[in-house]
Amino acid sequence: RVQTVSNPHLVEYIDLNNKVQLLRQSNLPELPPSSVISPGIAAGQHFGIGGLWASAGTKTARKDFIGFNLTAVCGSYSPCLNEESEGQSSHRTTREEADNYFAVGPVYIASTSDWKSRILPKWTEFMPRVHAQYPKLLAEMYAFTIAAADIQLKFALSSSYMVSDASTMSTTESWLWIDDYHVVSNAMNQSTGSLRNVCEGASHDSLPAETLRRLENYGYGRYNNHGSNTNSAGALPTTLHYCQRYTFANHTFAKRKIPHDFFRCNGEPMKLDVDKIMEELDALERNTEASAFRKKVDSRNGFMLCHLIPLLNMALEEYQADVCN
Repeated sequence: RVQTVSNPHLVEYIDLNNKVQLLRQSNLPELPPSSVISPGIAAGQHFGIGGLWASAGTKTARKDFIGFNLTAVCGSYSPCLNEESEGQSSHRTTREEADNYFAVGPVYIASTSDWKSRILPKWTEFMPRVHAQYPKLLAEMYAFTIAAADIQLKFALSSSYMVSDASTMSTTESWLWIDDYHVVSNAMNQSTGSLRNVCEGASHDSLPAETLRRLENYGYGRYNNHGSNTNSAGALPTTLHYCQRYTFANHTFAKRKIPHDFFRCNGEPMKLDVDKIMEELDALERNTEASAFRKKVDSRNGFMLCHLIPLLNMALEEYQADVCN
């Protein structure tokens, strides 16, 4: 079933066990009848890049796509062509169609046969052609979406596969669930909490208490419900896509700053001062002059720091236990 949330532009999808499984924009097409990924049925993370390429050569095209030639990428008979493209395609991809079905980025989910026989051949074929006209970051992602349109593999888009950009207000990422950390329910179903919930209970190699509560609610992997009250626990994004820079309370996490030999037998864990982060979050919450936007962005940065650093350190510990001992 589908239920509304605090943001009118989003809806949650609930399974038969009354657990939230997906978060999607409310204006997207309905999910496929089958909930199983199979040939011809794919799913993926909704990305803000949208279907910009589908307006190539039109009056509404963005600067980088004004002179972009879709025919040079897809060929004269491809369904990826729009109404302005030269060619004899029987199908023309509209901007709306591209936004609804092909505005996908990692996480990508498709059947093995679709990957091997359809997606990968077209993606690798189109990649150099896209880069020749758009030699910038994200060229490979645009090539993927154009390839999906070419083979007419429509993706069921969801916001819940990741969070990444702490400053975005786009509903294509599932920050709604993280922003709700400051309002949690106790055993009496009373709302309580504060900004510090994104980090409280964490250490350099363990996750915050609220995150553990949510993981136990779903019972994934090592996180089993041991009788604790988790029925009202919120949901979590599937992945943390750490392609941004996260800075807060004298901490910075940037993927390019991680030592290439981090995983080694004498490797040292990354440092995490949880008390300092919570102190800064408490001060931020008391600051009546701080905007709601700043509080949201800073608490999101705190969330990423208090998850990425422990997760990497946990992975280092497991690496050392498996490889070095």
